[in-house]
Amino acid sequence: MPMNTDEHMMDHALAEARLALDMGVFPVGAVLASGSRLVGRAHKTMASNHLSHAEMILYHKVFVGEYAYTRDENLTLYTTLEPCIMCLGTTLHLPVTRVVYAMSDDYGGCGATKLEPAPPRHLSRQLLIQGGLRRREACKLFGEFLDNTTEPFWQQGGANHFQAAVRAELNTATPPR
Repeated sequence: MPMNTDEHMMDHALAEARLALDMGVFPVGAVLASGSRLVGRAHKTMASNHLSHAEMILYHKVFVGEYAYTRDENLTLYTTLEPCIMCLGTTLHLPVTRVVYAMSDDYGGCGATKLEPAPPRHLSRQLLIQGGLRRREACKLFGEFLDNTTEPFWQQGGANHFQAAVRAELNTATPPR
């Protein structure tokens, strides 16, 4: 069965996450697409750096100088983890109209955050957000990271909500197809 565009683009995000994991870094991958056209791709590149999120690296690659992208291009961000407040806030400032993420982040994810009442700048900027696409595959990458990381933050139980969610997901049986 052929993949739809969302699945295909999430495939790219998962590949980026794998690159991060292979470097021993928290496996977040992100891609930006306009329809079926891949605009840019990135992955988290540093351990425990609050600014080196995959989405931020991606945005710095794509939105440089006087870029020509507009909201009419229906840009979609695909990421393996629900965006945090920094990444979501940045997304609102850019001509991105949709976010699709694989795994929810009960620890720091902000996909359900509502700007109500929204500041005037954001009144006309609708951002559609969809979570759960290829969740299990992303969860396996996060589980592999948690099993092998040497970062003290994770070894000492940091982000326990997130770690518990990963472990719970991996301990559930895979539903039949």
